[in-house]
Amino acid sequence: MRRTTTVAGVVTVLVPFLLAGASAASAAGSGALTVRTLDRGGKPVYAQVAVYNTKTNDFRYIESNKKASLPKGSYELVTSYGNGEVGVVGGHSVKVSGATTTTFDARKGHAVKVSLSPSPGSGYDHTVTAAVCATDNGPASMSMSAASGELYVIPNSSKAYELAYGTVYQPRSATGGDFWLASARHSHGVPSGVSATLKRSGLTTLKVSARSGPDSGHARFSFNGASTGYDACASNTDILDFERDLPDSFSVHLQAGQWEVGQQSHDLIFDGFHTYAAGKTTALTLGHAVWGPSGQLPHTWYHQLYFGDVDMFSDPELTAGGGLASGSLKLTHGSKTLYSRSYRSSQDIAPHVRIPGSGWYTVTETAHRGGLPSGSLSTTSSLSLHFYADAGKNRQIRDYITRFWPEGLNSRNQAAARSTTTVELGMQRLGTNDGSIGRLSDGVKSVHAWYTTDDGVHWHATTAKLSHGKWTAAVHNPASAGRVGLRSTVTDTHGDSSTTTVYNAYAVR
Repeated sequence: MRRTTTVAGVVTVLVPFLLAGASAASAAGSGALTVRTLDRGGKPVYAQVAVYNTKTNDFRYIESNKKASLPKGSYELVTSYGNGEVGVVGGHSVKVSGATTTTFDARKGHAVKVSLSPSPGSGYDHTVTAAVCATDNGPASMSMSAASGELYVIPNSSKAYELAYGTVYQPRSATGGDFWLASARHSHGVPSGVSATLKRSGLTTLKVSARSGPDSGHARFSFNGASTGYDACASNTDILDFERDLPDSFSVHLQAGQWEVGQQSHDLIFDGFHTYAAGKTTALTLGHAVWGPSGQLPHTWYHQLYFGDVDMFSDPELTAGGGLASGSLKLTHGSKTLYSRSYRSSQDIAPHVRIPGSGWYTVTETAHRGGLPSGSLSTTSSLSLHFYADAGKNRQIRDYITRFWPEGLNSRNQAAARSTTTVELGMQRLGTNDGSIGRLSDGVKSVHAWYTTDDGVHWHATTAKLSHGKWTAAVHNPASAGRVGLRSTVTDTHGDSSTTTVYNAYAVR
């Protein structure tokens, strides 16, 4: 039911690896390659070089200025390196037969000059990025960023390579100021220098409000462009990372297209890629209360019950990732416990259990986030799912998970003392994204809601109202500072029921 957070796509780490086909390539005959990399003064400098055999798919990284054993064949080479503040990027092909030497000479590089029009003005650090990529969809690609005027690309007329380039403006101030990223590409070879002025009209705007409470302190924000289709090389330039203290608000102007947004402080939250159109503004609220259960419900598969993919602390906006937690998970059938397990933070719990037959089952999970600063929100959550399962059918169970959305909170997820907070009760019932697993029609029969101001010692009932397709409940906040916990029970039209609880859901000041 709970799965380990995956961070791939948010942070990319460059490490050597070898693709399938290397063993076959080794049998083709031995050779050796030395790649010399020279700086702008003609002196040898260290670099990693991506080496790809287009026939055998043998791919690896080698160190420059050292002899490396390679099978004989034709290779695409791409590298990037720097000496001090100056960066160099380039690519070319070479045929390895016996002892072969080839050179990347930064003295042959031409400056990459990229700017934005209209200019963001003064008060910004201006950097440029360039990436050289092979055009055959192979893995050979390298990129480099440097201050404006300090990046050079080694030209190559071969149509086997292309160049992606971009520019970033980051405010020098630790607070305030917008962020800007614009990019473009040059196909059919690497040109002899780039001097480009990119227009603001090609950008999209993300207006970000990053709150504190569920997470706090120093946070790293990442914006990663998608690597898709013909513009895959541009994903090397469509990367923006910076740090800010929570809470904070800022605007990020990015090249229109698909982007994945992430935030990492004590916990990591991110989401899949979404398409953002040029000239449009999208508002994103990160760290919005409440971090609570979210995800795909359990399903049956040939007399097995799969617990699904429920994250017990999911951010409402960036629903992947979330708080790492310890807790317990249990499956019961009548008075019999079929499965029970406790887990620690970052353990993977995604088991499947054989069920004795069709009938009523209950899955309960309780989780706690530890190691957080005092006063943190969304610290404990629980979910109870009571449902009818048909053991002989491959299909998802019925039930709804409540997502709590308190309205009117400030940037620290606080409400005023003695005020009334309206909480939207989102009825979430996500599919499995697997067409072989059926989904049953369903509807909400009743919703009941409660809140607590003393960490669950007493729960106060509040009426859940349905208006224009949206369920809401009113919470009467206490007269002094504290924390409010939320609970909801949803019963569907077939008798299935679910109870969702989050302690310390939001604060009162």
